Amino acid sequence: MPETLGSLGEVAWFVLLVAAGTAALEGYLYFHLRLFGRKWFLPVSLILFPALAVLACAPALGGQAAARLWPWFLAAEAAASAASRYLVKGRHYLPFMLLAPAFVGLALLLVYPFVFQAYLSFHDLKLSTVLMWKNTGRLPFAGITQYVKVFTTSPLSEVSFWALLVRTFVWTFTNVALHVAGGFVLALLLNNAIRFKGFYRTLLVVPWAMPQVVAVLAMRGEFHSQHGFINILLSRLADASPLLERLGVGPVQWLTDHPLLTCTLINVWLGIPFMMVVILGGLQSISSSYYDAAEIDGASYLQKLRYITIPLVKPVLMPAVTLGTVWTFNNINVIYLVTGQSGGTEQADILVSAIYKAAFTYNRYSYAAAFAMVVFAMLFAISAFYLRVFDAAKDER
Repeated sequence: MPETLGSLGEVAWFVLLVAAGTAALEGYLYFHLRLFGRKWFLPVSLILFPALAVLACAPALGGQAAARLWPWFLAAEAAASAASRYLVKGRHYLPFMLLAPAFVGLALLLVYPFVFQAYLSFHDLKLSTVLMWKNTGRLPFAGITQYVKVFTTSPLSEVSFWALLVRTFVWTFTNVALHVAGGFVLALLLNNAIRFKGFYRTLLVVPWAMPQVVAVLAMRGEFHSQHGFINILLSRLADASPLLERLGVGPVQWLTDHPLLTCTLINVWLGIPFMMVVILGGLQSISSSYYDAAEIDGASYLQKLRYITIPLVKPVLMPAVTLGTVWTFNNINVIYLVTGQSGGTEQADILVSAIYKAAFTYNRYSYAAAFAMVVFAMLFAISAFYLRVFDAAKDER
């Protein structure tokens, strides 16, 4: 009971802290966006806010260190006050005040970690330098050494970077291709006038809608060597047909002998529903007049599929493929939950799982940061390529 109350107290303290920060931010914006025309606006803002900033930083940095930052606070406040009075002049004050908390929250959750990761990638943080960083706040500068190590040294004990890169591209292409193919087939079936269509749609969405951890662990159990449904089914098929048994059909050690294949099968099962929902929405947006005209012209089903359905669904599908590629490229959940629970084999590791192991198993923090920046650059290039193809598809339409 005391531990529960303590946890609730921590949550309440965090909520109050966020509420106080939001209130302070809104008050600061209201002062600058609504009171900028008052005669006392500039002197009050240049005195009050730098002083409040120094007081806010004093507990964390110390009084003298915070006082040394006063000129910087003063310069920042002078720029903000001048912009409020002479540039913004209160225009669109309500959108600014509504969007500011979300913008600051995203900056704290996304921008700061990204900048800190970039900082680490150019320094040398590992077990032997952690105490130096803790005591002095400084780290040895490494330049591009960590980036060179990404391409020249292995992040794991058995697999090289280039092998991981090839495996990751094969993993991503295979999964996304099967997601699109399976989702397209199911969407075409559900787009017809069939009974219980809503029930089928709900049933097919369940794997994607449930928490991924629960879904992955549930499916991982189905690949168990003795008690899993897959091996039981293979055993029954082999017993029922001697021909299948002679062809080698039988129980398989999925988690140890074929970990990457197991991860792929599970991830395909998880990803098809998302593509199905996206493609089904695109199919339902196509006017039936196109198909009626094609029917009058005597077009076959495959011709209608090739010349009507696929071109009109492509603009809807491209953003989904882009998201699916990024998600699959970065999907550490399936890899870790399937292989990490069976001894942490490296036979199924991809780039992101190798980054995780490099940071938290081998404690190579700066190396992992540089590794993550390289992966970010790859994903940025892939996304830019897909968006360019998407724009071309929209122009064709």
